[in-house]
Amino acid sequence: MLPESPDSPAEEPLSTQEQIPQFEDLMNVAETATIRKDWKSVSDCYSQIIAQREAELALINDVQEGLSRKLDMQEIFNLVGDELRDTFNAQIVMISRYDSASNRVFHHYAIERGRHLRIQGWQPIDSSRLHIVQTAKPYMINQDEINRVLGAGMMKVIPGTEVPKTWLGVPMVVGDEVKGIVSLQNLDKENAFSKSDIALLATLTNSMALSLENARLSNETQRLLGMLEKEMEIARYTQQSILPSKLPKHPGYDFGSLMIPARAVGGDFYDFIKTGKHQISVVLGDVSDKGLPAALFMALTFSLIRAETERSHRPENVLINVNHHLRTMNASGMFVTLIYAVLDFWSGSLTVFRAGHLQPVIMDKNGRFLELRLREGQPLGLFEDVKIDHQEYRIPPGGMAFLYSDGLNEAFDPSGAQFGTERIHEILSNERRSGAQGICNQLWGAVQAHCGDMPHQDDFTTVLIKRV
Repeated sequence: MLPESPDSPAEEPLSTQEQIPQFEDLMNVAETATIRKDWKSVSDCYSQIIAQREAELALINDVQEGLSRKLDMQEIFNLVGDELRDTFNAQIVMISRYDSASNRVFHHYAIERGRHLRIQGWQPIDSSRLHIVQTAKPYMINQDEINRVLGAGMMKVIPGTEVPKTWLGVPMVVGDEVKGIVSLQNLDKENAFSKSDIALLATLTNSMALSLENARLSNETQRLLGMLEKEMEIARYTQQSILPSKLPKHPGYDFGSLMIPARAVGGDFYDFIKTGKHQISVVLGDVSDKGLPAALFMALTFSLIRAETERSHRPENVLINVNHHLRTMNASGMFVTLIYAVLDFWSGSLTVFRAGHLQPVIMDKNGRFLELRLREGQPLGLFEDVKIDHQEYRIPPGGMAFLYSDGLNEAFDPSGAQFGTERIHEILSNERRSGAQGICNQLWGAVQAHCGDMPHQDDFTTVLIKRV
């Protein structure tokens, strides 16, 4: 017999309970032999007790070792159920999970005389298991009490199974909550389980409960990680989709760009905005954080720049208005450094508006670098009266203008040394005859070689304009 869920489970626990044995037969024999001063019998009894305890400890260690290798919940049920079947004087073993919200149980493991039984779905809880849930203590009943609860409809028999003479259940407790019940049933005799049996069963059940909780947490973690990976993939695709899908093309100029986020998504961005027949605005920004928060702030800044550029052709006004919007919409205290450069294709002039960002690099055809004046420029999103640095440059024929984020010059190697601006200048000079995109790729390759096994700590973004 398998005590299963009644159609109408009892609301109250059992009012009577069979007495659980309070001492072991061996201890009783040992005490009697001590009174008789039969020291050989005493020694034999204690030897058997020690052997029994050693066997129990070995069993506990075997079960715990097996549990430590399993994170699949059904594998844990099967492992413990099989061990219980082989260890205890029980023809029936059941392991049932309890759901407090529905007050139902799910029988994950059920075996009778070596025959596995499949009990489908969640079942209403029977009175004996309900008693264990309410008390969080072991509970054992014998034949008379079993017949009484069967007659009262508080427990029912699965068709084709036998009625036990002893039913024992112990709780699976996680924290202070009962998460399930393990039950043993003996079909042949009453009081089939001793006090040590109950203690051993409780120990094994506690080990299983911890392993099941670990498995549940692992499964939940994997589920959440899977969801997060899908969401991050969507975020990555969304971020890539708002960046320019192709580089500008104009006679006499060659453009290159490359952005590598330090995480799945990042806070760097760049854009090319056509602002006249012979004019284009090149934007490169770096949000103060990394990851998804930075990506969201980046998307907001990117959209505001586009919207404000449509409203005004004065870049300084564009940045001032973007700063105003960011301050009113920014509860997290994030900010963005930004460079907004307007290129005139006819003259090669590059009018740069710099909001706290790194200065551009201007190089002539011979590999010489223009010395740039540095004036104060402040990030967007922090200051009410933000200061914008405004400079006028010219890209000489055969020369280039290079914009980048600090994920390039501040990239660290394993010893803590930065990539540095000197190395940037060296590569730009050495590779000046290469195409603009090739130079961007060369810089990323050099950063990877510099960092070695060190994970990249910041987003890497470059934009290069060659005047050919």
